[in-house]
Amino acid sequence: MRIPRVALWLFTLYLLVYVGFMTLAAFAPGVMAATPVAGLPLSLLYGLTLIALAFILAALYLRLAR
Repeated sequence: MRIPRVALWLFTLYLLVYVGFMTLAAFAPGVMAATPVAGLPLSLLYGLTLIALAFILAALYLRLAR
């Protein structure tokens, strides 16, 4: 019963990060247009972080499921 609980926590973590992305995109477009690093917009950095986080959480799940 441990693995489904871990999966739920990882899903919840990803969902919260994704909802944060969508909330910023919808209600604070100026924040998402900011260029904090090397002229790249925050929206791009956040999006790439979401993709990387998906792979990291999948790898973590695989490691914990063994």
